[in-house]
Formats: sequence, C-alpha cells, structure tokens
Amino acid sequence: MQLEIGSTIGDYQVVGMLGAGGMGKVYKVRNVISDRIEALKVLLPDLAGQSELADRFVREIKLQASLEHPNIAALHTALRVENQLLMLMEFVEGETLDQKLKGGPLPAAEAVEYIIQALAALSYAHQRGVIHRDIKPANMMLTPEGVVKLMDFGIAKAATDRKLTMTGTTMGSLYYMSPEQIQGSAALDARSDLYSVGVTLYELVTGKRPFDGDSQFAIMAAHLEKAPVPPVTIDPRLPAELNDVILLSVSKDPNQRFQTAEAFRNALVSVQQILGRPAGAAAAAPVSAPQPPPEAAAPAAAPPAPAAARTSGGHRGLWLAAGALCMALAAVAVIQFGPWKQAGAAGAPEAEEEAILTPAPETAPPVVPAAIEPEPAPAAAPAAVDFAPPPPRVEQAPAPAARRPAPAPSRAQRPVTQPPPAPAQAVASPQAAPAEQPPAAAPAPAPAGPSAAELAARRAELQQVREDLVRVTARFSAARGSLENMRRAQAASGLGLRADITEAASLAASFLEGGKAALDAGDAPSARDFTEKAERQVRTIEKFLGR
Repeated sequence: MQLEIGSTIGDYQVVGMLGAGGMGKVYKVRNVISDRIEALKVLLPDLAGQSELADRFVREIKLQASLEHPNIAALHTALRVENQLLMLMEFVEGETLDQKLKGGPLPAAEAVEYIIQALAALSYAHQRGVIHRDIKPANMMLTPEGVVKLMDFGIAKAATDRKLTMTGTTMGSLYYMSPEQIQGSAALDARSDLYSVGVTLYELVTGKRPFDGDSQFAIMAAHLEKAPVPPVTIDPRLPAELNDVILLSVSKDPNQRFQTAEAFRNALVSVQQILGRPAGAAAAAPVSAPQPPPEAAAPAAAPPAPAAARTSGGHRGLWLAAGALCMALAAVAVIQFGPWKQAGAAGAPEAEEEAILTPAPETAPPVVPAAIEPEPAPAAAPAAVDFAPPPPRVEQAPAPAARRPAPAPSRAQRPVTQPPPAPAQAVASPQAAPAEQPPAAAPAPAPAGPSAAELAARRAELQQVREDLVRVTARFSAARGSLENMRRAQAASGLGLRADITEAASLAASFLEGGKAALDAGDAPSARDFTEKAERQVRTIEKFLGR
C-alpha cells in the first residue's frame, strides 16, 4: 500500500509523513468526518503470509488499547486494509527527546523530570502486564507543555521473535537494548525496560551513550561485557547520587537493577529534591551572622532607631563603638550591666547576642560635680575602637566641662548608645566607683553566634548526610523490589519470607523515614544515625538476596 499526501484511506486523509522504520511507516492523517488529527501507523508491508505475526500484533494492540495514562500516547483503534494492519493513535505535537538531544546534553534537573514522567507511564503499564521493549529517546515525545508521552507501546514486544528482530530492530534501538534482550531471552520482564530507561537517562545528562561501537556486534558486546564510564567522569557537575542511580539502573544483572519502575522513580524523586534547591539557598546567612554597618553613622542628634534596627548586625558596631569611646574617655573598667561584658586590656569585647542588645538611647552621660577636675581625653582612644567602625566625631562638639564623664559611673546608670545633646538627668555618685569589680573578676563573655565557617561546615555536613541517605534509599528500593518478587514466588508455593528479613525491611523503611524527617529539621547528627541504622538493615537484606 502506497500512501501519498492528499490521498485517503477509509475516512482518513493523509496530511503528511511523520516517520518510518523497520516496523512500518507513520503518517499524519485527518479524519474527514470529525476533523481530528491523528497518527496512522502502517505495520509492515504485507501480513498475508504471516498470520502468526499478525495475530501477535493484534494481541499487543489489544493490550495497548487498554492503557489510559497521561504519559502514554493513546491508541484509538486498529483496522485491516488490503492485508495490512493499521493503527490509529493519538497525534502528539512536539519533539522527541532524541531531537532535543541534538542541541547537546540536557540540564540534569530537566532530564530527571522527563524520566520521572516516563517511569510513571512504565509503572502503570508494567502493573498491567505490558512491557514496552523499545524504550529510547526517539520514542519519548515532549509536548510544548513539557509533558512526556511514551510512543509505540507494546508493538516492540514482538522483537523477541528472531525473524522480527532482523526485520524491525534498528541501530537506534540497539543502543538501548538490555543484555538479556540482546541474548534473545524469552523471559524478558519489566527490568529490561528499566535498563533502557537508565541508558536513556545516561545519554540525556551526558550527551553520550554508555555503550557504543563501530558495528552492531561491537555495540552488543559492549552491553554484555563492558562497564559504562561513570556519568560524573564525563560531567563532574552531576550530583553523585544521580551518578549512582544511573549506574544502578544499567547493571548487567537484572537482579542488581531497580526491580520496579516505581522504585526507580522514587530514587529519582529524591535526586530531584537535591537538584531542585535554588542555588545559594542553603548558604543564606542567619540572623546572627555579622553584617556590614551602614555607610554613614547616625549623627549625635539623630532620633533613636526602631527596635528591629537596633538589634540588627548593621547597628551592633555603632553600639560597641559608642561604649568603647565612653570607656576610653573615662579610662576605667567597662560598665558591667545587662549584656555588656568586661573587655580585655588589649581590645574590645566580641560581638554579643543581638537579641539582648537593646540599650536605651535616651540615657544621658553621667554628670559630675564641678569640684572634680576632669581628665583630658586619653591618647589611646583610637586603639580601644579598632574592632568596630569609627565612632561619631564627638570631639568636634565637646561637652561642657561640668558634663564630662566621671572616673566611674554608677552601676544603676545604663550604657550610652548614642551621644544625645539633651541635658543630663542623673548625677553619678563618686562613692560608687570603689564598688566596681576589677576586670579580672568579670564573668566570661556571653557566647557569640555561629561564625560563617561554622555555618558552612553545618551545611556541608547536612549535604553529605543527604547524599548518603539518597544512596541508601536507592539500594533499599532495589532490594525491596527483589524481596517482593521473592515473596510472590514463595507465596505461590505456600511459603513466606523469613521473619528476620521482613523485620529488616520494615526497620529500614522506618529508619529512612526518620532520616528524612531529621534532615528536614536540619538535625544532621540524628539524620546520620538514622541513615547508618537503615544501611545496616539494607546490608542484611542484600546478603540474604546474595548480593
């Protein structure tokens, strides 16, 4: 049957050619009654002398017709015309992932999202006994809305027939075939599809196929014998957990791969959470981190800043500078009150907790009787403030002699925050000075907030624990799939899994959940403890499975 653009077949008019391959040709057609655009696939040139092959196609068509999933191109109907089998399928507008790869490897987060959608479709199909057997980027259509649609579902299942393999298999398919499929195994299962998905993901993130060669034989030998180059070797920017998931999915032994599409998908969802973090989000500085002060300090007569501003790191330097200036002018010990602590002889106190630095700006400097001769400003004043921004230039507007600071202010007097111009309201008592404790007897400074280095170390620790948790989760998903297969096989014989293995699987799941909750709370030690406990249970399961 020769179809040309403009010709009709039944109620369908050919609009264009969509593609061709060893299995047949695909046309874009329009239903002349409903005007709906569809895809028409003509399977093989003639089925008249291949009744067995035609029957197998019909069985697969019936299976595909039962699949209704948003990530699967739907089969509308099938019919015979002039000894040819025709399929009418959903027309999916967009481009294949194979076409998208022509622009180079895809961003890891984008590729993972596409494969997660494809695995959702495979999970749905595998649960209904349908194996695709021709997974590759060319059979994954990407719509303009970013939805992945798996194409050619079920038809490639006939590739297990030796004769059909010679007719229908192309070089494009050979790159993605599982080792057991290459060997012609008659017992292919869902894990063969998962191998092909792993090869596809490898190519999407690296731009290269894991197994290549200059002939079909060389490619087949690579699938059977060679270990793939780790994706991180090709692109070091790829996360280690994504590298591990890909290598696990392309294991040559089906028992060492993910056992179900759902397990593979869950592992990628965990990777997606890491890839989806905005760059720099984890590096955001906490409230207690020091910040640079404003360019211009408030003048002496400036009104008091709001409470929120007074407690910020930007104003903390001004409060400390003002306090240091008063200490230098008085040439005595630092006032011990509230959050203010005694400084050493060589410098000033470290940054205090911001939440308690709320000095009253309205407090005036102490006033001494006129009979007391004030001391001139000491020359060592600049050295007392070298840890903070330069203090306000109060020396340009000196206070009257009667208002200069006394040798020792009263303990009841609050520390000066900004030099106010208002007259003093309180008189310091000269007798209060002897009661002051010497610097050596001062209590230890209050602990400062975590430094930038400490915060970076905490973030790095959380990231490492998160990566370890993803790896253990991926291993557990694969082991759990094998356990489920074994449980079903034993149940058919009236047997069950060993109690200790069932308990190990339950504990591993609980520990992994606890580790995730601890990570979400930012508790790295607890998350690490849960991860290590889960890994011990997973090792027990893997040993039981002979891995």
